[in-house]
Amino acid sequence: MAGRTQGAQLDPQCQKEGPLGFSSWVEVDLSALEHNLQTAASRTAASILPILKSDAYGHGAPVVAAFLRGRGCSTLGVSGVEEALDILRWIRADIILLTPPLPSQLPLVVQHGLTATVTTSNLARELNDWAKRSGKRITVHIKVDTGLGRLGAAPQDVPELARLIINASHLKLGGVFTHFSAAARSRRFTLKQLHQLLSLQAELRSGSDLRRVLWHAANSAAFITLPASHLDVVRLGTLLYGQAPLALDGSWNLAQTWQFKTCIIQVRVLPPGHTVGYGLGYRTTRPTRVGVIPVGYSHGLELEPQSSPWRQIKQAAARALIQGSPVFHGSTPLAILGRVSMGLTCLDISGTDLDVGDTVTVHMRRTVVSRQIPRLYYVQGKLKCIFWNHQLFSPQGRRISLKGLF
Repeated sequence: MAGRTQGAQLDPQCQKEGPLGFSSWVEVDLSALEHNLQTAASRTAASILPILKSDAYGHGAPVVAAFLRGRGCSTLGVSGVEEALDILRWIRADIILLTPPLPSQLPLVVQHGLTATVTTSNLARELNDWAKRSGKRITVHIKVDTGLGRLGAAPQDVPELARLIINASHLKLGGVFTHFSAAARSRRFTLKQLHQLLSLQAELRSGSDLRRVLWHAANSAAFITLPASHLDVVRLGTLLYGQAPLALDGSWNLAQTWQFKTCIIQVRVLPPGHTVGYGLGYRTTRPTRVGVIPVGYSHGLELEPQSSPWRQIKQAAARALIQGSPVFHGSTPLAILGRVSMGLTCLDISGTDLDVGDTVTVHMRRTVVSRQIPRLYYVQGKLKCIFWNHQLFSPQGRRISLKGLF
């Protein structure tokens, strides 16, 4: 049997006897996540708001949320109500919604005490009405559009919106923020956006007691490029998970938090001239040792099937000339043969001793990886828990809870 890919692996006993003998899985290094959090904290005086949108960037939001709460992160950020509820099924947490909720979602915002983003007076009034009915006071943040042209109130509308919220019986203005559109590319435009926000800050503070209102603007890119944008809070997503939106200098040492691994499920030797995959898109030119992995576009590999041989040729050329193969055995890339199917992919393993059951690593966009893929969580190199099929397991396969785990 060939040498296995280095790194944390499932407990062999668990694989043989328990219900958790996976053919594909994601390994999440929580110690690496903590390292990145500490690295960021050492570079700012602002509070860090970890962003857990898109299932914590593919890392599994419930477990990541519990871990970060245990590391002193009192508040977490998500995109919308659905993501917040996914976390609250498992742990108690203070959660900020970074997009405005739909009117139909306001009862849930109030019920769960979520901090809502507000961009219009109508939404503020409706939320206040729901909060009043429930006898609760809801914290809100105003999002300002300073140039991204997406969500947010126009700067000139913010003072009136702020006054409405301050005077509302059951709302509390907790923050004002904006989102940068080009922090990794244009310092000039980013400074322009920041100046608009700071001008609003000066205007609002001159007429009201808003000393407890949090101001925030910096995403991961601005955190790196523009320290002046850190303000009271920085919103970190990509950087927290070991990736950077631009090249970093040598003073940075981010740790990788995520790996997708899978096992070869069949090995065959195909003769010259044999076709591989749908559409006759590939034909072997020599005896070729082919390994099949149970991963395809439904899991997030290359996102979608190619609809024509011409598109398949272009995709293969892009892999060869631009990005290389996304599948590796150790540091050695393994070429993909033919089309990526829905749930299977063929690899050229000629010249290797890979066999059935051996592990390869697949590089893919984290946020599109299917949530049906199990997440295995490691702390200091030891398997701590497994999140799969909306359930949490110990390394031995017993169902457990997140309470007190971290």
